[in-house]
Amino acid sequence: MPRNKTQYTSCAGQMKKNGTTSKGKTRWRCTNPSCGSSLTRHRADKTQTRDFQAFYRYAVSTTSLTQLARQLGLSRWTLNRRFAPFWLIDIPNTPDPNRIYDQIFIDGTYTAAGCLLIAASQDHVIAWYWAKSETAKAYKKLLAKIPPPLCVVLDGGQGAYSAIKTCWPNSHIQRCLVHAQRVVRRLTTSRPRTDAGKTIYRLALTLTRIRTLDQAREWVLQLHEFGQVHKRFLNEKTTVPKQRQTINHQWEWMHLRVRKAYNSLLDLSHKGWLFTYLQPPPTAITPNNWASTTNSLEGGVNAQLKRIADAHRGRSGERQRKMLEWYLHSQTQLPDDPLEIARQCNFGQDQLAKVTDLVPEDLNKADLETGRPAFYDQGIDVEYTHSIGIRKGQI
Repeated sequence: MPRNKTQYTSCAGQMKKNGTTSKGKTRWRCTNPSCGSSLTRHRADKTQTRDFQAFYRYAVSTTSLTQLARQLGLSRWTLNRRFAPFWLIDIPNTPDPNRIYDQIFIDGTYTAAGCLLIAASQDHVIAWYWAKSETAKAYKKLLAKIPPPLCVVLDGGQGAYSAIKTCWPNSHIQRCLVHAQRVVRRLTTSRPRTDAGKTIYRLALTLTRIRTLDQAREWVLQLHEFGQVHKRFLNEKTTVPKQRQTINHQWEWMHLRVRKAYNSLLDLSHKGWLFTYLQPPPTAITPNNWASTTNSLEGGVNAQLKRIADAHRGRSGERQRKMLEWYLHSQTQLPDDPLEIARQCNFGQDQLAKVTDLVPEDLNKADLETGRPAFYDQGIDVEYTHSIGIRKGQI
């Protein structure tokens, strides 16, 4: 059959071109005199490709559905209907199981769809995991996908630390210095009134300016000197008011917040988590590029996730998750072509068929073929019962 001809499925007659429609599409007419049917060809693959490209542009940007529909000359309801099967496409989240990273940054960000845990290098996303909160169990699910790196940078959550001890016991830990500063600022405020508070806050601010091991040693000496100079001040106690006294609670620290700020830095110093980035192991590939903060993750990835979630705040639950996952996939080192991912899933039609098969049978409805009655109904029970509980509503 020539390429410019088609076959009508009803009478199997040959078709010939018969002008165009008002939209410019070629119209075909059956040459069989007894038929004469007219039709146009439909390329579902081209239509789905066009719609998915619009969907992907909508998912990974802050463009609203109304703005996108206006650009395409459609209504937002038509566009939303065309996007329906694309929400079911599975997005790849499979990091390389054989690559060992120098540094991995882990952090969690909260959206309307839940808590999103992310692991990333300095320039790309590695893996992610959805959870309800930043628990050790959730972080273990994230870290289990990735080989242990030489160093992991975290913001200080206890759940992340517990997961690292279990999954990556031999990896070095670097506490984010910006978060360490925030802990001190939260306790002393940015304008402390006491001399000890001013000193410890000023010392915390210098953390992010340290570039050499000599500067790090000098900083540790200053922290030790602070503890010696202000030891008496930090250890001052006062009697608890009588209305709050208990058998085991008769006194309390007078300068508790300054004491907590000092102890937070002292604990990190004793654990050796402050200056890991200055002492990379010999096996490090880029020892001069080690970072001391999670800024590359929070400012580069999390910030854009927040913008997308805010721009599409009407999308909640699973659909917001899909949008954020499409963006995360685009930030991986070698992201697959989104169009190829969609084609492998038949543009969501395969998942849609599975969803239809998994819909449970509604046993509340009567089965007319077998004669089975409904399991429960809103009708009035004709049998006698002495209970007055069913006598509700209108008859």
